[in-house]
Amino acid sequence: MSRRIPKAFTLIELLVVIAVIGVLLALLLPALGMAREAARRSNCGSNLRQLGVGLHTYLTANGCFPPGYISEVRDDHDDDGPGWSWCSMLLPFVEQQQLYRTIRHDKPIADAANESTRMTSLALFICPSDGEFQSNVEIPRKPSGAAVCRMAASNYIGSAGSVRPTCKTCRDYFDGVFGRNKAITPKNIRDGFSQTLAAGERAFHWSSPVWLGVPPDSKLVDRQNIGKFAAGPGYVLGTTFKDGFNIEKEILDADEELSFSESFGSRHPGGANFLCCDGGVRFIWETIDPDVMNKLSTRSGNPKGAEIIHDSPF
Repeated sequence: MSRRIPKAFTLIELLVVIAVIGVLLALLLPALGMAREAARRSNCGSNLRQLGVGLHTYLTANGCFPPGYISEVRDDHDDDGPGWSWCSMLLPFVEQQQLYRTIRHDKPIADAANESTRMTSLALFICPSDGEFQSNVEIPRKPSGAAVCRMAASNYIGSAGSVRPTCKTCRDYFDGVFGRNKAITPKNIRDGFSQTLAAGERAFHWSSPVWLGVPPDSKLVDRQNIGKFAAGPGYVLGTTFKDGFNIEKEILDADEELSFSESFGSRHPGGANFLCCDGGVRFIWETIDPDVMNKLSTRSGNPKGAEIIHDSPF
């Protein structure tokens, strides 16, 4: 009896199989990437949602939202410290009571007594989509740039509205929910909780926020426009510019003096997560009309743009 010898793959058949596998991989890999980013974006939204729960628990206990940060004010309107932030005040309301008890409120933030707390990194304040994130950052002094201290970093900042925290006077005349020393009550939010931003994202692509507070005489380094910086309150507060958010360096070419280190921005494709005063988290597309974005950032009426206080930086 004759035996039948099986045929092997021909070269053409092998190439066809490889081409089919390549097409399948080309379709699958982007889908996997999108699924992973969707999970990261959801995780980021969960962090903000937990902060929203903490804000409302604080509101129930105190009848107001926490100040953006608390500080003595010098004669020139600059900060004299200590500078504890709204995030540090939320610790007892986001299951971080033990960490809150380690804060030495009788000492400056940069004091050695607060080093352990200052360097504690919390997953609650980290967006998993920020590939440039560093767990702790050096805080430089203005104008020299000498190190004040190192602090645990964050990806979330409170909304100061349409005024820049760099402006010394605007820190007390902010039109958002968070600013220096003033605690906003529900009756101050005339636009409604669901129509007012409380907090949002800032990725390291723009600058390096922190969660604990604002050391006096500190400066926030602009990571896009090398050599530029904003004032210390930008570490915990953000503002909306006339250009919106997710602002890229190309816009800076028209005005080399302007820094967007105080702006909102994320590494999520197409937009960023924001927390509203009602505790809801919205993903806002970067194509939103900047005028609408500015109005969402204010708690009562149209944005002032800081024009009442000084020449508008926008």
